[in-house]
Amino acid sequence: MNTVQLNLTVHSIKTIMKKLATATVVIFFLMIATATFSQTESGMIRGKVIDKETKGPLQDAVVELMETKQKTGTNDKGEFIIEGLKESSYRIKVTYIGYETSVKTDLIIYPGRPLETLIELNPSSITTESINVDASYFERNSDVNISSINLDYEEVRRAPGAAEDISRMIQSIAGVSFSNDQRNDLIIRGGSPAENLFLIDGIEVPNINHFGSQGSTGGPIGIINLKFLQNADIYTGGFPVIYGNALSGAVDIKFREGSKKNYFNNIDMSLQGFGGQFEGRFSDKGSYLVSLRRSYLDLLKDAIRLSAVPKYWDLNFKADYNLNKKNSLSFLGFWATDNIEFGPRDPEDESANPFENAFVDRQFYTAGLNHTYLIKNGFIRNVVSAVVTDGDTRQNNEANTGEIYKNKYVESEVTLKSDLSKNISKYFSIDAGIGGKLVRSDNDLYSEQDTSATGFIIPEVNTNSLINSFKLSGYANLTTRLFDDRLTVNSGIRYDYFDYITNPGSVSPRIGMSYKITPVTSLNASAGIFHQNPAYIWLATEESNKDLDNIRAVHYIAGIDHLFSADIRATAEVYEKQYDNYAVSVDNPTYILVNGGAEYGPNYVTNAVSKGTGTVRGFDLSLQCIYGILNYSYMNSKFKALEGGEVPGAFDQTHQLNLTIGYQVADDWLLGLKYKFATGKPYTPYDVAASTAAGRGVYEMELYNSERTPDYMRVDLRVDKRFSLSSFGLVAYIEFQNLLNKENVSEYYWDDDKNEVGKILHWGFFPVGGFSLQF
Repeated sequence: MNTVQLNLTVHSIKTIMKKLATATVVIFFLMIATATFSQTESGMIRGKVIDKETKGPLQDAVVELMETKQKTGTNDKGEFIIEGLKESSYRIKVTYIGYETSVKTDLIIYPGRPLETLIELNPSSITTESINVDASYFERNSDVNISSINLDYEEVRRAPGAAEDISRMIQSIAGVSFSNDQRNDLIIRGGSPAENLFLIDGIEVPNINHFGSQGSTGGPIGIINLKFLQNADIYTGGFPVIYGNALSGAVDIKFREGSKKNYFNNIDMSLQGFGGQFEGRFSDKGSYLVSLRRSYLDLLKDAIRLSAVPKYWDLNFKADYNLNKKNSLSFLGFWATDNIEFGPRDPEDESANPFENAFVDRQFYTAGLNHTYLIKNGFIRNVVSAVVTDGDTRQNNEANTGEIYKNKYVESEVTLKSDLSKNISKYFSIDAGIGGKLVRSDNDLYSEQDTSATGFIIPEVNTNSLINSFKLSGYANLTTRLFDDRLTVNSGIRYDYFDYITNPGSVSPRIGMSYKITPVTSLNASAGIFHQNPAYIWLATEESNKDLDNIRAVHYIAGIDHLFSADIRATAEVYEKQYDNYAVSVDNPTYILVNGGAEYGPNYVTNAVSKGTGTVRGFDLSLQCIYGILNYSYMNSKFKALEGGEVPGAFDQTHQLNLTIGYQVADDWLLGLKYKFATGKPYTPYDVAASTAAGRGVYEMELYNSERTPDYMRVDLRVDKRFSLSSFGLVAYIEFQNLLNKENVSEYYWDDDKNEVGKILHWGFFPVGGFSLQF
């Protein structure tokens, strides 16, 4: 809303990231020049096979190494070992009577380091001789029928253009778009990036990025250490009732366990920073994973001549302990700190950051304890967690004599929840849960009065508010399997209660179904209601905003998926998403908050009412194989605020095309290429004459969101190289982002210094390098 958007600017991020790229790109070539290659046959794959639904071990499952046809079986703990392997990439196939056979790919052996993996099998009674559908390469959940994809560590690590950041990888899947190249926002089927839920081992994490935007979920650089990742389920609509308080998408991340047999270390340097990862056992029943990273541009500040340098640290930690065969504990922890300071701006330097006399200081803490108890044909999981975000952002005027913006806040949530998952019979299984959350949000916010480009005066914000409240939730979902598992129906209902707002309760019924018309072809459909609470920052800025309702979205989705072979899958889905009760600004009545959440400043509003409506319609097509994915998305969004009529949403990109392919040149060389095309985003043109006369930007309101930026196109190339150095393993990579140096326009703005329209560009040609040394 206010032109003071401080946390980081697109301009400063671009400058900083280019300097960082210069500092890291030489790593790849140094590794190639100095490393020597050797290979032994002492590699090992150590794994465990469990039931995906009940989490119980599967004894006597058959595990086959597909490259050599070597077979082994699992013991009473579901464990297996395959030894005598050379350093290479492998696939294993796991079969078990009454379960879908699973193929696990990209199992890479490094010197002196056994590879440990977890395989989860889905119950099934369907087989076919034409295509071995039971040996599918694609993981899925039995309680999710539609709009989902599963990603594992290696898929994310090798993805071109992602720089080993899971959020940037997700931006390439069907139905997901982005705000600009500098940020990790996930814009799912036309919704705001504030509409997504993130879970890590069952613990809600409000934002997984450094310099995260308050009231939203994005930021420029991820906090998660990718080497912790076991897999992630991404939902782009129609997700079941176990996921609440989200309108558009959910990202359910599972961390792996540390090794209970050995001790391993990694030294890493990449776009995310420089640091180390350590794992091992602290008893026969327990293990740990810990990583610590920091940015390093501040160490090079004088050499690379940066006036403002981001400084950040992050810590990832996981420990697990098996109390006995039925009880296990895991502890998860995160810590991140962010800091950047802007001094006076040099008016003679055209590349200088446009903001001055400002600083950002942010701390983020998460800790959670997870207890899992295996019962007959199921499990009970209890989670207690705490999340705290402590931020302070300020800016003084040009003379540095007075404050024009301040945002000092502490947001915390303490959560206790319990979930049950149980197979009642061959035909029925149930998931149910209850939870409670203590909420505290302390906000000290000041912003001077401003006039928006829409011509409305945004009043001064000067508030010091404290929200002390609680939330309650409960859900139940019944999965029914009929006709020899050909028909699966999920029916569920969810209730959420937020005590602070005037209308605290919301009910969210959902239903989904999948019918296998052949063993390799399924028809899928889903419908449901989704609710999300108003953001704490919205409630903090105005006392009357506690009358805001929970935002409501109704999803209707239908689709088909088909396996051409065990490793080639095609999906097609059509959807409609209907919004109501969306918060809209009273002071700027053309603004609806679905258009916010992708800025570096807080996603906030002054006086607001729940009068916004909207509809998003579209379809997604996807063709997926082991080393590639091709998808096309069509989307049309229309939203209506208090004034201005129905107009396209800010994130409406009508056509999107993504092609990602990989090629294994040799056991130790991998090439990856990504092509992305997207229709330009809607924008409102400036009235140049009125803007020039006023000395600030003034929109042509009769053309509100009627024009579009030029279409976006980008090609990314990635090269990976693995080395074996005695007892060390080394992986180096280089990415050439925007290989063709296409000039893509992110947005237009009114340049107050030049009193004319300016433009902000996405990345130009941008090389990024990194390495991981394992020992």
